[in-house]
This record gives sequence, structure tokens and C-alpha cells, in this order.
Amino acid sequence: MEVSGEIDLTNVDQLELCLESAAQADRGAVIVSLHNASYFDSRTIHALLRFADRLSTNRQQLLLVAPRGGSPGKILKIAGLTDAIPMYETVDQAVSAAGSEVGSLQK
Repeated sequence: MEVSGEIDLTNVDQLELCLESAAQADRGAVIVSLHNASYFDSRTIHALLRFADRLSTNRQQLLLVAPRGGSPGKILKIAGLTDAIPMYETVDQAVSAAGSEVGSLQK
């Protein structure tokens, strides 16, 4: 799932609906790319944390794509999300990790 533009109070509910829709695909992982997100606030961070927790109860995992040098990566690091949710530099890295994680989640 690709997030672009600004995510704030006015549209975080829409983000949450999109996340829930992605989880319905019944895959081992949901990949969310924040590479093109120009702004997000604490509500977005809380939404991602809640979603990651919900996925873990269903034996799924949230993987984030946010290059460390960009604003999204820096914000996630400051907020401590990099310790709570796996973060990758590229979508390809996240897809590769998702493939290996799915195998370990199913064992």
C-alpha cells in the first residue's frame, strides 16, 4: 500500500480503512510505503501502531517502507516506531522480508 501526500486529522480515518482493507487480503504481511508521504502527525503514528498490534493477533505483520534519510524515516525513528515495526529502505526489501516472514509465521 502506497501512502502519498499529507495524513492528518482530516484523513487518518481513511488511512485506517485502507489498512483494514489491506489486512483482509489474508497475507502474512501488509507493506505500507511512506516514501511519498509529505506529512503525517501523531495520529498516523498511533494508527500504524494499533494496526501492527491488530495484525500480530492474526499472525500477520506490518512492514513499513520509509528511507532513513527522508522525512518519514526520520519521523518514525524519533517516534520510536523503528523499534516496534520493521522498517525498510525500499519496497523490494520489504517484499523480500515479507516472503521470509510468512514462512516463519506459518510454522
